[in-house]
Amino acid sequence: MTTIPFRAYRRLDRRIYFLAAMRGINTMGFSIVMPFMAMYLVDQRGVSGAAYGAIYLVAGLAAAVGNAASGEASDRIGRRRVMIAALAGRTLNMCLLGAAVMLAAPVTVMAALIVLNAVLRAMFEPAASAAVTELAGPELRTAAFGLQRIGINLGWALGPALGGTLAAAHSYGTLFFFAAAVMLAAALGVTRVEDRRSHARGEAKAERPTLASAARMFRENRPFFAYLFLVFCGSTLTVQQFATLSVYAKTELHLSIAHIGYLYAVNGLLVVVLQIPAVRFIDQGGPARPLLLGPLLYLAAFLAIGMGRTFGQLAGAMVVLTAGEVVFAPALSDMAARLGDPQHLGRAFGLFGLMQQLGLSVGPLVGGSLFDAFRGRPMGLWGAIAGGMAAVATGYALFWWKWGKRVLARVG
Repeated sequence: MTTIPFRAYRRLDRRIYFLAAMRGINTMGFSIVMPFMAMYLVDQRGVSGAAYGAIYLVAGLAAAVGNAASGEASDRIGRRRVMIAALAGRTLNMCLLGAAVMLAAPVTVMAALIVLNAVLRAMFEPAASAAVTELAGPELRTAAFGLQRIGINLGWALGPALGGTLAAAHSYGTLFFFAAAVMLAAALGVTRVEDRRSHARGEAKAERPTLASAARMFRENRPFFAYLFLVFCGSTLTVQQFATLSVYAKTELHLSIAHIGYLYAVNGLLVVVLQIPAVRFIDQGGPARPLLLGPLLYLAAFLAIGMGRTFGQLAGAMVVLTAGEVVFAPALSDMAARLGDPQHLGRAFGLFGLMQQLGLSVGPLVGGSLFDAFRGRPMGLWGAIAGGMAAVATGYALFWWKWGKRVLARVG
């Protein structure tokens, strides 16, 4: 029997709500300052766009490795310890970044701190996702991950607005200390989230990851690794809503920065509004439906962006894109839990985060190359990106055709 969404959310363990709140606070602290870092480096420190892009490419790749490492660590020493360590580290990192800005530290120092911030941010996610999986039964897992996305998007909605308000009265460097206080609050909050399965750490210690164990994992669980490849491909394309759309809207359609900000506000607010009904949709159709429909909605949205010429038309495309996002994203996390080894959930989510972050890191390069190749030809640019999403949808269809029965047999 399909669970009514609000009833499903009421049945969730209260610690899942708490983790969603901590994720929101963590994201809010990050977004108070980091969205403005590009403007600071380029406008005030004279850093070129290429150099700034290189810094964030390195940060993204380092974060991908951080995902994998923290997933392993959470299996060995516990989810809570890793989450607290990541948040405490980010608290210190924010203080150091604030001091670096106020003292006009060398750009190399700033770059190193930005990369470290990305690694610490990545460390939190696999441990938190593994904790959510352990706290929610299979029938409630989609709702649990949907709730996490609501928390994250509320943080993204509040953080930049708070940062902009504080910037009117304080210097940019000072804002990092406000962000550090928010991070510290999240770290203290996570101390209240007990690991559900204390014995999991002992089981995880039985085998350390080696090349031999990795080869055995691949032989025994090929669907998981095929799925990870699709996650990488999908992330490379879904990030175009940020990496390419803002540049395209500004340079090709000549929208103002304010209107571009409104586009992303539409996205953030709609995630909060649509996520709960999306959970019902996912639960009614089973795990295959969102993995197929999500990419198709992205495909339609990218084509609509290519055809759009006004803010209103892009906003309409963003509505379709957000519908794809709220259907697709929770299902991705749920599938990682289904396919991963239940005794090594941290490892499963670490590998999931690794491939997702690699896609997010490579995506801007892919989008930028397509933008250069199709400059002045909107349908060429967005048609190519939409074609990639069609390939991803086809990949998930083939995945389900080959391994669907095996996936349904696993409860994760």
